[in-house]
Amino acid sequence: WSEIMKKTVFTQDQVDKLVTVARVIVEPSVYGVGRVDVPFQTYIGDVPCWQYKLWNGMLDRCFSEKFKGRNPTYMNVTCCDEWLSFANFIEWVNREVGYKGKPDGMQLDKDILQKGNLIYAPEKCCFVPRVVNLLLTDRARRRGRWPLGVVFHKGVGKFVATVRCNGKIKHLGYFDNPEDASQAYKVAKEAQIKVVALEHREVLKSAVFESLMDWKII
Repeated sequence: WSEIMKKTVFTQDQVDKLVTVARVIVEPSVYGVGRVDVPFQTYIGDVPCWQYKLWNGMLDRCFSEKFKGRNPTYMNVTCCDEWLSFANFIEWVNREVGYKGKPDGMQLDKDILQKGNLIYAPEKCCFVPRVVNLLLTDRARRRGRWPLGVVFHKGVGKFVATVRCNGKIKHLGYFDNPEDASQAYKVAKEAQIKVVALEHREVLKSAVFESLMDWKII
């Protein structure tokens, strides 16, 4: 605790403007792997700076057994050695957001630039609007017996394809088999992703925008 008290106290605005961060030698203290190796306090009053909260949340998804137990799709997700340093992470974050402070409504994503990626790393991550992240969330656990977006309607004896659009369920039609229903879902979902990408083009990096425009549902 005394070591923490010796660290400089910054405002959030000062943290946001950091281009380079001095390093201090510390033992890993976050999930036994993360090093808070910055010469300033990560908390501003009673609230952590948003960069620290983001970093801590990332390490939680990578190294918390409880989190992985609740979210099996993260079972093999990990973090590169470079980002085990908070100083390294904060430098990347501040460059990525252009020293503008917390990107409201934006979330850290690891698998748009490289589909299926399991490693949080500088060259593989980006910031995207929350709506984009939700649109691409893998809901494999909810699929049940049929493909994603497909259910069997006992009343009519056919398969139904639906897609969620703007918080509402959009009905895509009835089909004789799950394959045709799944194809209808894929076409609608891919079109929806393109629409959302175009709507948020101004805040997306060009590589992210291009990836979304070419996104394929498997």
